[in-house]
Amino acid sequence: MSMVRHIRQGEHLAPHHYGLDEPQWRAMINATPGWFIAHWCDDSRAHALFLDQETPLLVSTPLIDGRYFALSATIPAASWPERMAQDLWGCLPLGAAETEPALDHGGWASISPLSQRSVPSDHTPPDTGFREGLHSDMAPLAWGARKIMPGGAHTGLMQHVHGRKPEEALKIIGRSTSAAFVSAPLAYSRAVEQALGLVPSDAVRDARTILAEIERITVHCRDIALMARLTGFSLLDTHASLAEDLCAELCAQHGASRRLIDAISPEGIAAGIDICPLAHAVHDAMMPRLPILEGLHGQMAEMLEGLGVITASTAERFCLGGLIGRASGRSFDLRQLEDDRRHVPGRAGSRLAGDGWARQSLRLDEIRDSLRRIERIASQFASPLPLPPPTPTGSGEGIGAAEGPHGDLWCWVRLQNSRLESIMLRDPALATLSVLPALLQNRWEDRLVLASLGYDPGGAEQ
Repeated sequence: MSMVRHIRQGEHLAPHHYGLDEPQWRAMINATPGWFIAHWCDDSRAHALFLDQETPLLVSTPLIDGRYFALSATIPAASWPERMAQDLWGCLPLGAAETEPALDHGGWASISPLSQRSVPSDHTPPDTGFREGLHSDMAPLAWGARKIMPGGAHTGLMQHVHGRKPEEALKIIGRSTSAAFVSAPLAYSRAVEQALGLVPSDAVRDARTILAEIERITVHCRDIALMARLTGFSLLDTHASLAEDLCAELCAQHGASRRLIDAISPEGIAAGIDICPLAHAVHDAMMPRLPILEGLHGQMAEMLEGLGVITASTAERFCLGGLIGRASGRSFDLRQLEDDRRHVPGRAGSRLAGDGWARQSLRLDEIRDSLRRIERIASQFASPLPLPPPTPTGSGEGIGAAEGPHGDLWCWVRLQNSRLESIMLRDPALATLSVLPALLQNRWEDRLVLASLGYDPGGAEQ
């Protein structure tokens, strides 16, 4: 019996949300694992998000004396989220694969800061943070891999947005990670809209899609440039950096910010963005540059083949999506699951090798695919953007998702009297964190592997 079937036998608490008691939760853990997305806790319940075919499925269980049975007993990808929940909420996962602190290494001002039971801490901050530790202070484990010690990039995002109005939290979430200035607020906006029963117009959905695809192109160009810089291919670095800068300049010329910060708004997109001319300008400027990037990129093959290999079975075991999963043969793209299928992606497809070369090649494939998608949407963009609606109010739960440049972002919100009572934002970097110890083998290659993955510690540690 699968986890999904166990979940659907629980009490229906909200749309897509089922509650299980402790025996039911334990039976679910011991069932055939489902498509795991996220795990988090609060003061009263442990939560887990799965994907059933095309439907997100949220399950939760009450904490008993602050304890619950650990998902990581059968789902390896749940281990880091469990450890983070333990640091933030003080929840103890019974039978967990690991219970060592993930974020709090003795430097926080309070213990379990998100919990109502939080108390001040008398610890002093450590001297080194995550980024320094990632490259310098990770002691080799017995089998030669490295021990990951995150924490320095943690920003306390959940604490900053708790209790705020949805439109206030949107600005904070839109700055949570530099690779998701569009996709993170888009996932959040979709969650809020579902919670309040709002359905964006076709024009709003199309405009948001164009912005998301421009972000994908820009971030892929940035990642390609970084890979070229680290491997000594300066000409490719120059051309990819110029392409990124060109997209940023076109955004600024058409009413948006260079990095599309605050481009997603409660009304749909920010006022003043000339969306169709922007779409055509990016398409027309980038298409002639693609053959140059593709030609120069081919010279990197020898250095990237076999780098940071993630097998298909590893991608499946740790529930890796996004470009990393697709480069390892796991063909999952959230854009294929969107309600509006008029403008689904083309056929960038997936790769099988799962190495740095597969990921780099897929980036270029996806840039071309995104340009085609932008042109197709802009050419059919008949409806003007509607006038801004009144500020939404109400209570409810909602789940939203968006396919960002580095993978699938998920958000769950619970609104009470038009304020955020609870929220979860899951960045794809959190899933990637699980496979890093096996990939980081020597100090010279570590930066190259991380760049190949597009890994951002800030996204993993929110």
